[in-house]
Amino acid sequence: MRIGILGLGPAGQMHARNLARTEGVSEIVLLGRDAGRVGIARDRIAAALAPDAPVALSGAHAPDGVPAPLTVGGDVTAELAGLDGIVIATSTATHPALTLQAAHAGVPALVEKPLTLEIAELTALADELDRIGSPVMVAFHRRYDPGHRALRERIAAGDAGAVRAVRGTGHDHHPLPLDYLPHSGGIWHDMMVHEFDTIPWVTGLRPVAVWAQGAVLDQPAHAEFGDFDSALAVIELEGGALATVSGTRGNGAGQDVRLEVFGTLDSYAAGFEARTPVTSTEPGAPGPAAPYDSYIDRFEPAFRAEARAFVDLARGEGENATPPRAGLTAIQLADAAAESARTGRRVALD
Repeated sequence: MRIGILGLGPAGQMHARNLARTEGVSEIVLLGRDAGRVGIARDRIAAALAPDAPVALSGAHAPDGVPAPLTVGGDVTAELAGLDGIVIATSTATHPALTLQAAHAGVPALVEKPLTLEIAELTALADELDRIGSPVMVAFHRRYDPGHRALRERIAAGDAGAVRAVRGTGHDHHPLPLDYLPHSGGIWHDMMVHEFDTIPWVTGLRPVAVWAQGAVLDQPAHAEFGDFDSALAVIELEGGALATVSGTRGNGAGQDVRLEVFGTLDSYAAGFEARTPVTSTEPGAPGPAAPYDSYIDRFEPAFRAEARAFVDLARGEGENATPPRAGLTAIQLADAAAESARTGRRVALD
């Protein structure tokens, strides 16, 4: 299979690395208008894949970890016809048009979240993509994470009993690069949208209202864009259970992403392990071992599983756990949280 990568920032390069290591992928095609930038991305990806060996290996991908070769391409329009799948990791504003272009060409697409930030546009786009029928996966990677999937299965099986409280933690190790601020979409839509997606998905409970608040504590530049570097949201779930979500843009202890569910019978969590960057003050308790440096490190198993799922979907063999319509609840919650933080009021969801 030939998989194209459009958008060669950190996310696009990460997808290229993972897909190059996925069995069944014979070629990765890097697409871009700027030959210099494409060349730099190719060198970085090649170095990460095989630092001591040439990347342009011949033959199909082997299951022993030999990466697929990298090819530098040009305009996406010309390249689509020869691709078996495409990753769209460009800026959010370009996602709808590029996704439709791939769909009309019959090329399965993996699109970085969000597909769009507008609810009405997302609904209309999902309807149109359904009519076209070409597979589209949106990169809500936590639905492919082994810990989150196991947590969902536990809740669905009734092991926790009735859900009474949920606690989501999303604390990035490194502050957001300042040049990304104008394009990020804000803490609710760029960062905490992942918790807004996984909490209803894991618990099976529909959110009914949100109260949220944010603050600028470490990076004053966030205030220039009406954004926050620290935030908290309380989500009311159907049946009365409450979920709290905290998000911070710079956590000195390391990358900390956890989801805890407390039920009437038992409590379960995804993200508690030796590398979780929380130090217990109980006597004799060990400290965290080599905390994760970034979200890419923290969710490497999820991203690899996502790549595998995309290849299977492109072959017509797999299930799509993140179709375009799956992002509706997350965007609704992000919109409501932003409104609540702006007005100071609880916001009910339709």
